[in-house]
Amino acid sequence: MIKIDEDKLELQEYFYIIYLYLIILGIVSDAIFYGIFGISYLNYTTILDALMSPLSLLINNWYLSIFLGVMFWLMHMYFSKWMFKFYAYLRVKKWYQKIYNIEKLDKKYEKLGQKKNLLTGLMFIFFLLFVSMRIGMGIGTKQKLMEKEIIPNYSLFFKDNTRLDVKKIGQNSAYFFYVIPGEKVITVTPISDNIKQIKVLKKKK
Repeated sequence: MIKIDEDKLELQEYFYIIYLYLIILGIVSDAIFYGIFGISYLNYTTILDALMSPLSLLINNWYLSIFLGVMFWLMHMYFSKWMFKFYAYLRVKKWYQKIYNIEKLDKKYEKLGQKKNLLTGLMFIFFLLFVSMRIGMGIGTKQKLMEKEIIPNYSLFFKDNTRLDVKKIGQNSAYFFYVIPGEKVITVTPISDNIKQIKVLKKKK
């Protein structure tokens, strides 16, 4: 793993690291997600798509953002100074001393305090969480497509004035990924060359 010396980084370098991190995260997670459906996503994406993909996914799925945000915050709390302050507060309590071996905990926290590169560790763990989430989404979506009736949620209006109701799987700046009712495979259609309008269908009550 590449180690980042946080004490020597400037603001511009932070932005550059985040930029590269989001691109790699977007490429890997989307490639795995669409790879589950047998699609080579790298043939349909750009650097901008890879950069925006993680952000778009988190913005459009607020519950995932909350989950990952809470997990990231807990990890940061665990590895940051707050953890040591909280332990310092608890270790002097008699009830805490009766439950835990203070000597062993002191040695454990001393070793943790000597570890650096907090940013690198958190970025790596978040990467694993995000990719694992995309794998779960891909497997879950494919299973639903195989086992259940496909219910269209979008209407595509093509330039030849034809209309097609489909189940949307994904979208980037150039392509729309969808499944046609009655089929079990994903169709990829260029947006600019074929589609003139994309309309969200209302859910049936």
